[in-house]
Amino acid sequence: MALLRGLCALSLATSAALLVDYTSFDPAFCTPGSGCASVRASGFGYLFGGKVPVPVIGLVGYGVLYLLSLASPPLRRRYVPPVAILGGIAALGFFLLQAVVIGELCFYCVVVDVAGMLTAGAAWMWARAARSEPTPSEELLSPAAFGILGAIAVVSPLIWPKLKPQPPVPPQISAYYQSGKINVIEFADFQCPFCRLLHPRLKAIAKEYDGKVNFVQLNMPLERHALALGAARAFVCAKAQGKGPEMADALFDSEDLAPAQNRRAAVSLGLDLDAFDACVVDPKTTDGIMAEAKILRDAGFQGLPTIYVGAVTIVGAQSDEVFREAFDRAARGEGNTGVPGWAFLTVILVACGGVIAWGRPRAPAAVEPGDSAPDSDQRA
Repeated sequence: MALLRGLCALSLATSAALLVDYTSFDPAFCTPGSGCASVRASGFGYLFGGKVPVPVIGLVGYGVLYLLSLASPPLRRRYVPPVAILGGIAALGFFLLQAVVIGELCFYCVVVDVAGMLTAGAAWMWARAARSEPTPSEELLSPAAFGILGAIAVVSPLIWPKLKPQPPVPPQISAYYQSGKINVIEFADFQCPFCRLLHPRLKAIAKEYDGKVNFVQLNMPLERHALALGAARAFVCAKAQGKGPEMADALFDSEDLAPAQNRRAAVSLGLDLDAFDACVVDPKTTDGIMAEAKILRDAGFQGLPTIYVGAVTIVGAQSDEVFREAFDRAARGEGNTGVPGWAFLTVILVACGGVIAWGRPRAPAAVEPGDSAPDSDQRA
């Protein structure tokens, strides 16, 4: 039973790590371009129209099995083997889905799947070998200790993204920074819905720090957005005439990013149309846009929008509170902070060791010869 619980705890921790990445713009465990990212983006990573991440199945399934393993002996004997075997069959199915249908293997998913199949085997062997449920003194740890260890397995991956230090800002990006300013570098695609959602909010927050912000907008047009590159050209050409921020606002607000509409925006901004038209068709304009996009790709592109605020990297249209906190940190001149991975792991291991030491069953006190038992009759 201890082996089954250990495998369940491993699966719970790994499922929690996957859930973090499946519900975040900024993955904390899976690297961009990895098998994990491919499986997540395959169309099989979410259920019910993208509303439920598949790792939820692992958390719920292994959570139920772990709790059943801590239940009373009759409940264990009745429910643990069938639930574990059902989970093993599901794990085998998910593994084959990756290997055969998707054609990519996610490392963390494989860990969960293999642990699930091993858990099924452990439950089957335990059911055959256990003629009777072991007495509490034969258990390796108390049920309370096993419960705490299970909670640590789930909570640790969930809190790590909030504690881990962010990677340093790449030099190609920090080259745009100005000393003494709150430096904000926005990589965006004018057709990206999340970029369109965030841009006005980001500009509004920047206005709260009027005169203190160095705001730089760089282009990252995605190939799947047919009008994004043309909009980026319009922005670059307006920027060449000193109207970059105004053109960016107009493009993000516009429902139509067709070239004719972009030219009308140039007219409304009072641009030199001859210079604008020549700039839009100039191959050097496109080369410059692709050079900006390469900066983000080389830095490890994870999604749009990507915003650098001082030492902090933010991916996605996250809440205003996230950006205000980053602005405040940059205003205070704070650099990269966080808990090193080795320190976090050490704390987790020490905590687990303490729980194990506390949860080990105590041997009953020996009764010395001549002593009476505590419940013995006392007669005169």
